[in-house]
Amino acid sequence: MNKVDNIVEIHSNQSSPTAVHPPAAGVSLSQITMSSSDYDAQVSMYFARGFLRGAVLQGYDPKAILRQAGIDPSIYHNRSARMSGVQLQKLVITLRDTMDDHYMGFLKVRGKLAMDVHSGLAAVQEETLGQAIRQLDEFINAVRDDEIRGLHIPADDDFATLTFQFSGFNRDVNQHLLYLLRMYWGYRFYCWLVGRQIKLTSVSFTASRPQHHFDYNRCFDCEVLFDQPTNSISFSQANLVLPVVRNKFALLDGDYPQKFPDWFSVPGHDQSVANQVEQILIELREDGMFTPSIKLVAEIMHMGRRTLSRKLSKEQLSFQKIRTKVRRELAKKYLLDSDLSIGNIAVKIGFLEPSDFTRAFMRWEGQTPSEFRAQQCRNGYIKARKNKWDEDSEHKSDARTKTGALLLTANHSAD
Repeated sequence: MNKVDNIVEIHSNQSSPTAVHPPAAGVSLSQITMSSSDYDAQVSMYFARGFLRGAVLQGYDPKAILRQAGIDPSIYHNRSARMSGVQLQKLVITLRDTMDDHYMGFLKVRGKLAMDVHSGLAAVQEETLGQAIRQLDEFINAVRDDEIRGLHIPADDDFATLTFQFSGFNRDVNQHLLYLLRMYWGYRFYCWLVGRQIKLTSVSFTASRPQHHFDYNRCFDCEVLFDQPTNSISFSQANLVLPVVRNKFALLDGDYPQKFPDWFSVPGHDQSVANQVEQILIELREDGMFTPSIKLVAEIMHMGRRTLSRKLSKEQLSFQKIRTKVRRELAKKYLLDSDLSIGNIAVKIGFLEPSDFTRAFMRWEGQTPSEFRAQQCRNGYIKARKNKWDEDSEHKSDARTKTGALLLTANHSAD
């Protein structure tokens, strides 16, 4: 073990993995001046060195990673130094990207970042939070032997519990840190899915509470227990029926976690006026209203048109920009998830002529709708979807055959 290895503090007795991704601006620690009110928002370097441990064991230079994250590398040896939430999240993202491993070297078997994308897509296409959690858990449990997740909904209780269990850890890593990362990042992702902060009732860790400073309560906003039999988060079962309000395009565009670059920021506190307008426009389009006016949307939000415009301006957005974004995402959805013709898609998203739609799509994506659809087909997206349709058709055909056989038997019996 080299000199750098000896500096890293070790504290092991748990397990846990991953997180999802974002960019966040790194700030040199030397630029931070902490007041007493900032103190709790800072993270002990014990946790930063712990997160770096898996990379160090695999031969990565921790100072180079800190530098890449925009953090003063000299703080690596400064045990009294602290990080901000923005710095901590940037460090985690840099580690994940550098290693192409969302377990950051904590587990013996690497977890490629593509797994996060696919598991996120599995969740974001569901209708409710409960369905999304089930889908994501089933995906992870199917592709990993060293990560087991479960959603427990007891009939005699009002609370649901999501459990996390990991195995196959590398030696000399702080297993608790990976549980903390996975549980907290998963919690933030679920809040992002439903567009509101989910109120947790309790969080449990099997590890003992670390002696070094970390504001667990600020992360989870509930009772946090240590030395417990499981690693889990609990919340009211009523949350399971919350609708999923995000879509796969927002996920692929990095909406989460790019809009939440601070470790301590939880989606749901972000209920911006722009987000509210976007959701209203989506709902109105689902009701067949393709070009709603700002006046109508303002009335739904119980404010005047000028007030809405002023609030959007403060968020550096306009009603037209949001309406264009919704139109663009719907166009891509229809191109990928349906066999509708270009002309029919143009009508469904509010264009009078297919040529107008084609010109707009060229501005958005740099290619025509037909080229976009063909490219996705070559990439295998539409092929995979078609295979699913074929399977569904076979199931339906089988069902019809069985139904026909039953009816025929019933008729013969009646005769």
